[in-house]
Amino acid sequence: MKNCLKYLLMTLVATIGIFADASAVEARHDTIYFYESWKQMLDLQPVAMIEDPVFFPYSDCEVYIETGIDETNDMIKEKFIAFSLGDSLWYMNSEYLKKNFKGDTKNMDGFFPVFFNEKIAYVISYSPLSVKDVLFGTNVDGVTERNSVDNYHIDFLNHRVNRVTHEYLSSLLEDYPDLLMRYEGMKDYKKIEIIEDYFFKYIDRATDDIMRPYIVDLVE
Repeated sequence: MKNCLKYLLMTLVATIGIFADASAVEARHDTIYFYESWKQMLDLQPVAMIEDPVFFPYSDCEVYIETGIDETNDMIKEKFIAFSLGDSLWYMNSEYLKKNFKGDTKNMDGFFPVFFNEKIAYVISYSPLSVKDVLFGTNVDGVTERNSVDNYHIDFLNHRVNRVTHEYLSSLLEDYPDLLMRYEGMKDYKKIEIIEDYFFKYIDRATDDIMRPYIVDLVE
């Protein structure tokens, strides 16, 4: 996940740099595409677009779009569930998840990275703060910042968004007993890197599972 997030941020920074260089002789014009449904996302059929938008990357996993028109900004926030830069960089609208899913969504704001295929989707968002973080800060100077991120699985069947902890991963792997046995048999199965590795193994298995419903069958 860290490598994926690093790639996302490097690409976003490069894109912002391109937007800022408007005086270049051969300026590149980048376009973001907006989507109102998962079907549109999967079919790469956007319903709106903006050329050369202004991005505000508030943090590693919180991005905002500024058009200079309040009504347009409000429409983007309220109407669209996601936007893309090309066909590989995708960002999900936190407002969509908060309105349509229960679970671990309260700390999500703006747009944040989303990864998906026809059957599985997850987003990257902040890790929850501990009581210690709130009281004493996350930095050496006592300031509290959200410096770490987690994977959050979108459960379309139960209309929930769940942070992928070791407990939640075990519940997901119950559908695939061999993976569950391998995962829980590992000495360090609670470590973040092991959780992430087996979450990706789960995604591969669920994607190939002919019995698993498609996202569009659960949301449309």
